[in-house]
Amino acid sequence: MARTLYTSRGNAVEIGRELGKGGEGSVFEVPALSSQVAKLYHKAPDAKKQAKLSFMASTADAQLLNYVAWPQETLHPSRGGPVLGFLMPKVSNKDPIHMVYSPAHRRQDYPKAAWDFLLYVARNIAASVETVHGHGHVIGDVNQNSFMVGRDSKVVLIDSDSFQVNARGTMHLCEVGVSHFTPPELQSLSSFDGFTRTTNHDNFGLALLIFHVLFAGRHPYSGVPLRSGVGDALETDIKQFRYAYARDNQSRGFSPPPRSIPVSMLPDAMESMFHLAFTERGASGARPSAQQWVAALDGVRGRLKKCGSSAMHVYPDHLGACPWCALEKQGVVYFVDLGATFTPTSSGFVLTQVWGLIQSVPAPASLSLPMPGSFSVTPKPLPAGIPGEGTATFYKLVAVAIAVAIVIAAPGAWFLGLLAGWAGWAMAGGAGSSKRNEERVARQRVVDAAKQGYDRLIERAKKEAGPEGFHARRLELSKMKDELEALPRAEQEELNRLHATAQERQKEKFLNTCFIDRASIPGVGPARKAALRSFGIETAADVTRSQVMQVRGFGESLTRAVVDWRRSCERQFQFNPAAAVSQSDRDAVRSKFAAKRISLERALAAGPAELQQFRQRAASQLATLTPQLQDAARKLAQAQADLSLL
Repeated sequence: MARTLYTSRGNAVEIGRELGKGGEGSVFEVPALSSQVAKLYHKAPDAKKQAKLSFMASTADAQLLNYVAWPQETLHPSRGGPVLGFLMPKVSNKDPIHMVYSPAHRRQDYPKAAWDFLLYVARNIAASVETVHGHGHVIGDVNQNSFMVGRDSKVVLIDSDSFQVNARGTMHLCEVGVSHFTPPELQSLSSFDGFTRTTNHDNFGLALLIFHVLFAGRHPYSGVPLRSGVGDALETDIKQFRYAYARDNQSRGFSPPPRSIPVSMLPDAMESMFHLAFTERGASGARPSAQQWVAALDGVRGRLKKCGSSAMHVYPDHLGACPWCALEKQGVVYFVDLGATFTPTSSGFVLTQVWGLIQSVPAPASLSLPMPGSFSVTPKPLPAGIPGEGTATFYKLVAVAIAVAIVIAAPGAWFLGLLAGWAGWAMAGGAGSSKRNEERVARQRVVDAAKQGYDRLIERAKKEAGPEGFHARRLELSKMKDELEALPRAEQEELNRLHATAQERQKEKFLNTCFIDRASIPGVGPARKAALRSFGIETAADVTRSQVMQVRGFGESLTRAVVDWRRSCERQFQFNPAAAVSQSDRDAVRSKFAAKRISLERALAAGPAELQQFRQRAASQLATLTPQLQDAARKLAQAQADLSLL
C-alpha cells in the first residue's frame, strides 16, 4: 500500500514496495525517483539520531555520493515532523564485495575478473574510505558487508547512517562492530557503546579488506599454528598480533595456510604496508592511511605483466615468474581461463625443426675451478698458553718415560711408578686443554663458514657458467618436447572420459553452488567461516574431513557438523543424463589443451636462442666468478691449515 512522506524541504514523496529488510529498518523504492531509494526505520529514531541524519543530509556532496550511499534528504510523516528515515542513492547492479574476493563466488559470478580487476577493486575500496575520512568522519564498523562492487569495479559504501559522524564538533558514535574485523587494540572491549573510534581503527579494517581482495579471501590472522594456544580463536589471534604472513611469523606462532598466495606477490613496499597494518607498531597510530593505499595500489596497477600461458594470469612486473602458474602446479587454480569458443588454428610450429636447432647448440666447455689444495698458506700460530698437538704429545711421552724409569729403578715400587705416569699423562693432556678446545671450536667454525661460501660459489658457477646448467635447461626442454608429443593422445583420453565422469562433474558443479557463508552450520559462525575460507574451504565441494581438520579450532564435533552439511547438500543433487556431456564441456577440454600446446610451443621455440644466450653469458659469468672463487678457495685453504695445528 502506497505511503506518502515528506522531505525536510516539505516535498511529498510516495513510498513504493519494500526492496529489502534489516534489523534496524527497511529499504523501499521511490517510484517518482528512479535513482533514489528510501530507508525507513522500524521505530522512530531518538532525537540524537535524528540530528545526526539531518546533519548528514545537509552536508551531502558529489564526492560523498560518488562513493557512499549517503543520506540526501530526511523523510518525515508530516511537514516539520520527526525524522523517520531518509532518501539515498540507489545502489543497483552491484554485489557484496565477497562475491569478488572469494574464488568460488568469483568463478561463478565474475569469471572474467583477473587479478588486475581485483587490484582496481581494492583501490576503489581505499578511495571510498579516503572520501569518508576526508570529510572528517570515521566508518567505525568496517567489514565485508559494508561494501558493494559492480562489474565496472566501482565500489559503494552502504549503511552510512551507522558511521561515526563529526557534526561540527558534536560526535555521533558508531557503536557496532564485527569481531574478526576489529583491530587488536580493541579486541578487549565488551561493547562499543560510548567509545570513540579513530581513522587508525578504520585503517585496520581497510587493510584487512584489501588483503581479502588481493589474497583470495584469506584472513591475515589465520594459518597453521606453530605452537600450542595459537589458532584456537580468531579474535584471540588478532589480539595477539599473530599475523600469519609476517616475515617474523615463526615468533608469532603461525605460518600461512597451505597453498596460499604468498605476500611476495606484492612489491616489498606494499608488503611492508600490510606488516605495519597488522602488527604492534600500527596499533599505536601508524597504520597506512586510505590515501597511501590508493597511491600504492595505483603504483602496482601501472606495473603489471601477463603470463604467456593464460590471459588471466596477471601479476606485478617485479616477479621473475608467473605466481599463478606456480600455484596451479600445486593444484590450486585461482583464475580460470575460459577463453573464447574453440577454433583450431595453425601456428606454423614444426617440432622436428625446432628440436634440431636446440640439439645443435653446443654446451659450454667444462669448468676449471680453483681448488683449496692449490694454494700454499702458512698456518696462523696458536695463541699463547695453548700447546700444539706435538707439544702435548711430547709431554705425554715424557710422563710415560718417567714412569718406566721409576719401575726399572725400584721394581718393588711399580704402583708408585704407575701412579706417577698416570698423573703426568693427565697433566700433559690437561695443560691448556680448555683453551685448546675453545680455539679448536672457533677455528672449526671458520672452516665450516669458508667451505659453505666456497661450495655455494662452486654450485653457482656450475649453474650459470658450466655445462651442468646448460644440460639442465636442455633436459627441461626435452621434457616439454615429450609432453607436446603426448598432448593429442592426452586430449582424446580426456574427451573420452567426459561420459564416464559426467555424473561426478555435475555433482561437483552443484556442490560448488553450496556456499558455506550462506549455510547455517551449528557452531560455525562468521569468525569460523573466515578461518575455513583462509584454508580454501568455501563451498560444499571443498569439504573433506581431512581438509576441515587442518583448520585449528575444528575438532571432531565441528568437523562432523561441516561434513554433515556437505552430505545434506549431496542429498539435494539430482543427475541430469540429458546434459551429461555438452558442447561446452568438449570445448573446454579442447581449449585447455590448445592453451597448453601454445605454451609449450612458445617455450620450445625460444629454446635455441635461450641456450645460445646461456653460452654467451657463461664466459662473462665465469670471468666475474673466478676472482670470487679464488678468494673463497684461498680462505678455505687458510682455515684448514689453521685448524691443522690443533
